[in-house]
Amino acid sequence: MRARWCWILFAAVLAIRCNDEPALAPSSATRLLEAGWSFGFCLGSCNGTLTVQNETLDYRVTDREGNQVLASSQGHLTAAGSAGLSTLLSDIPQPLDDVYGCPDCADAGAAYVILNRDGVSRRSIYEYPNPPAELAALDEFLKEVMDALGACQSTAQVTIEGDCSPVPR
Repeated sequence: MRARWCWILFAAVLAIRCNDEPALAPSSATRLLEAGWSFGFCLGSCNGTLTVQNETLDYRVTDREGNQVLASSQGHLTAAGSAGLSTLLSDIPQPLDDVYGCPDCADAGAAYVILNRDGVSRRSIYEYPNPPAELAALDEFLKEVMDALGACQSTAQVTIEGDCSPVPR
């Protein structure tokens, strides 16, 4: 009888101890800092830059030199957009290459993302619109977000806030 009570007491202490331990944090926290696109031989809307700070978005489209802002908008990721981005970022393998393919070659274009992993920022650039497999889903998501911001239209992923000047067509 005494042995049975010892096992019950041991199991109870173990259960309480296990419940008190904090959940382990993921080993790699990835955040999107910036994304964009550019075309080297271009007139008009040649560069687009999406800056992300938490769920706050700032999108600017400029001329080739970056001197003239042709469109700008601000917004926030919706709960669905934030969850979607978080899932996409957690699926990105480590490490990414700095360059994929031949970005901005032969009058094509370039796209890039700047990701911060555990306090270290890294830029990956690739051919537009040909992302590497490991960035394809994130690229598609970012294209939808930039298209919405560029058109000054809220979507399931993003809510437009403040003044908005759409990308000239």
